[in-house]
This record gives sequence, structure tokens and C-alpha cells, in this order.
Amino acid sequence: MKKNAAKPKKQKASAKKAVAKRAVAKKVATKKPVKKVVAKKNVIPVNPRLKIMVASTVYHNRDLLLQVCAILEGYGYEVINSEYCTLHPPLGQNNTPACLAAVAECDIFFGIINPFYSTGITHLEFREAIRLNKPRRFVANSFVVFARKLLEQFMYSNAAKTKRTAFTIQGTSVMDDVRVIDMYNDAIQINLPYQDRKYHWVQEFFRYDELFRHLETLFGDVDRVRQELDNLKILP
Repeated sequence: MKKNAAKPKKQKASAKKAVAKRAVAKKVATKKPVKKVVAKKNVIPVNPRLKIMVASTVYHNRDLLLQVCAILEGYGYEVINSEYCTLHPPLGQNNTPACLAAVAECDIFFGIINPFYSTGITHLEFREAIRLNKPRRFVANSFVVFARKLLEQFMYSNAAKTKRTAFTIQGTSVMDDVRVIDMYNDAIQINLPYQDRKYHWVQEFFRYDELFRHLETLFGDVDRVRQELDNLKILP
């Protein structure tokens, strides 16, 4: 009798479970489908990489130039340099307009002054960066710094060094053109009064490791560089 009396209770429990299951199934069926989020293409990141243009002659300097570009890229910059294969002129356009356009495009201009002048495109890039008042840094080989001190007495006809003479030199294996000194003087804006010069400091290096230390000091902390650029934008 006890066994038979337990059956109605089991049936009631089963009925309750069946009702509960149907209620859950109905709730799931009426639930709105979740929309699939599709990532948008070509979304600009919040902090895109800073573009740094590395301007330097290549002759007698290619290995160092490529190392500099690789170091800066490793810091997180987008490096612009033709020898590093990140700058190509459009079809039908020669190198000079493409290089000058890259100066306008970059966030920071980094110039390396070597004892070899080559074609003069690098000098044009320097002057364009100065004309556009681009945030810029410069380094110079010690040979250029030494030659500048030695030859400036012949290059200028006045003490203020604003009147350039026609002085030149015969190219040698040490220096091919005195205009590399003009590049240095343009970098520090020697034609302006000292208090009016902007970004006039030029770091000197003799060995590769000295230049690499300058790179780390100037550009190693990308967040600091970004903050410096932001500060420049709010200056009057």
C-alpha cells in the first residue's frame, strides 16, 4: 500500500518539472537574438604611431643610416626614409618633390649631418623642415664640427656670419663639399639672433655608439616625445 500511495506524488513532481521546462523554453524562444558585432575596417587608432623622417646622405653612411632607422622603428615610430624603403616617389615623379612632400607629412624631422654632401637633396630637406618649422632634431659627425670651426673664418666675411663668401674646397676622402658646414649652420639657424633660434641644438657624435645613445635620449621615450609635441601645439 505504501508503494502505491507514492505514485501520485511522483506524477505531480514530474508534471511540475514539465511545466517549468516549457516555461524556460518559451522564454528562450522569445528572447531577442544578440546582434553580432562586426569590427569596422580602417579604424584610426587612438594614438597612431608618430611619423619620424630620417634625413641623411647615404654615401659612406648607408650602414649607420639603416641602423638608425631600425632603432627608431623599434622604439615604435613610423620611419620615413627612402634608403629604408619607406619612401617612394609616385610613378612619374622624381625624388626631390617626394622627399619634400615627406617633410611636410612627418611629425618629427631628424637630420644627420655627415662629411659628404652628395646630391644636395638632404640639404633641401633640412631647409624645408626649417621653413615649415617642423619639430626637429639634428646630429653631426665630429669631422663636420671640427671643419666648421676651422673653415668658418673663410666662409663668412663678417663676424656675425651672415654674409657667405664663395669659399669652397676640393673634395677629399674626408669631406667632399664645404656645404655640409652650411647644413650645420642652417640647422642651428645661424642667420638668426641666438635668442630667436628654434631647435638649434646639434648633438655631436664620433662613434656609432655615441649616436645610438643620442637616439635613446632624444626618442627612446615615445610617450614623452608625444607629450612634447602636444605642448608645442598649444604654444602661442
